[in-house]
Amino acid sequence: MPSDSRKPPSKIANGKYEIDKKLGAGCFGEVWRGHDQQSKQLVAVKFEDYQAQSSQLEHEVEILRLMKKGATVQPQGFAECFYWGREGRHHCMVMELLGKSLEDRVQECKGKLSVQSTVLIAEQILRRIEYLHHKGFIHRDIKPENFMFGVKDKVHVVYLIDFGLSKRYFESRHYPMRTKLSLTGTARYASINAHKGHEQSRRDDLEAIGHMLMYFLRGVLPWSGLEARTQEEKYNRIRETKEKTALDELCAGYPDAFKQFLHIARNLDYKERPDYDGYRKMFADVRAKLNPKPQEYEFQWLQGKSDLDRLIPLGAWEPLRQPDDEGKMGPRTSGSNPSGRKVSAGAGPSASRWWCPWCNSKLATKD
Repeated sequence: MPSDSRKPPSKIANGKYEIDKKLGAGCFGEVWRGHDQQSKQLVAVKFEDYQAQSSQLEHEVEILRLMKKGATVQPQGFAECFYWGREGRHHCMVMELLGKSLEDRVQECKGKLSVQSTVLIAEQILRRIEYLHHKGFIHRDIKPENFMFGVKDKVHVVYLIDFGLSKRYFESRHYPMRTKLSLTGTARYASINAHKGHEQSRRDDLEAIGHMLMYFLRGVLPWSGLEARTQEEKYNRIRETKEKTALDELCAGYPDAFKQFLHIARNLDYKERPDYDGYRKMFADVRAKLNPKPQEYEFQWLQGKSDLDRLIPLGAWEPLRQPDDEGKMGPRTSGSNPSGRKVSAGAGPSASRWWCPWCNSKLATKD
């Protein structure tokens, strides 16, 4: 926003929020830090030119509101939206202020994360993506910059952010497969099927998570930094390298759970229901082997910090009903367990386990 006329206003929402400092910018616009003038609570404020051809910010607000719909408290790991409206020549959204991104933490740790930090992150990320999928949406831009930690007593809580490319995959029924599409998302982490131009679904978010976890451990992926004359050529080279790199080679030297997870994600069918609970257990088992009494906040950058006992607990997690569970809280019609074998009807969790942790009630069953 080069000219003064395009600078964000100093106060918004009838003076409720005051703008303090620019934090960054992206293709959508700018992010500023602000504060509530009465409570002094710090907030993040996103500004976007109201003349933008397609408002990503409005789309993001809609998704954040849908994430909270039906919940009695703010869902963990999703930023709360306090205000949305037009201010002068800008659309603006006021939201919960977050801390550092996963990419920030990787760079602080000299480009690599420990296995323990990575499995702790994996468990939380799988909670976030399961919740998003439970609401009928896929993210389509999984990358370290789109996960951030909270602040203060939530400094160990991983948040999923930036829903500008998110879209529904299920509305009364699963959206059909389409082909010959352009790549949506970040090429480094995107699934092989996304590279091939296939419509994305839950499996693609999961495969991208698998690639991202290996980036945390390795510090670099085999398809990073490839040279090409055009973007299309670069994307093709990345896809080819992903296809040619054996998972045994990619995951060599790290716990088998990482290879298993990627193998399962890559072999899911387009409409297949993922076994999120099974995936989390794979990583929880790795964590337990590393530390018999693991704490959920034992990231390498928090070691030796004081007042960790004041952090809010992440709380127990129960599997969520997915849109294609057809109202039945128990048996899954399809899915994959950690071994990669199909789960037949009647093999899933019992009806009593389907619980919405933020609605504080069982989801309605259909007999």
